[in-house]
Amino acid sequence: MGKLIKTICGLFFILCLTSKSYASPEGMAKYPWMLMNVPIWCGPLKDVNEALKNEGYVAVEVAFGRANGVPDGDIAYAVTTYASEDTPGNILRTIETPDQVDKCILNMLFDYKALEFKPSTNL
Repeated sequence: MGKLIKTICGLFFILCLTSKSYASPEGMAKYPWMLMNVPIWCGPLKDVNEALKNEGYVAVEVAFGRANGVPDGDIAYAVTTYASEDTPGNILRTIETPDQVDKCILNMLFDYKALEFKPSTNL
């Protein structure tokens, strides 16, 4: 019985090493996610934009979420990162939808440092 277990474990290990794995939206969808209560501030788009301006935040990057979490889906929302002009390393992120009704501040972060990203050349 011990030899059978070792053989099965060995085959599983070899299978894991020889299988290619790629990060993808489809891969993220297989996890048992649940909704969480988080501190998010939302308000009318115009009011939130005015507050960001008054508080000294400027947009530094934007990314788009797409329908069904796939790269070719319709744009479902935008996440924009703002940096503080007054406090180094202080950023916040907002989310808004194409209908431009409300805008939400997702998080306010401190000690922000951009990491160097080197895309894989093995694609």
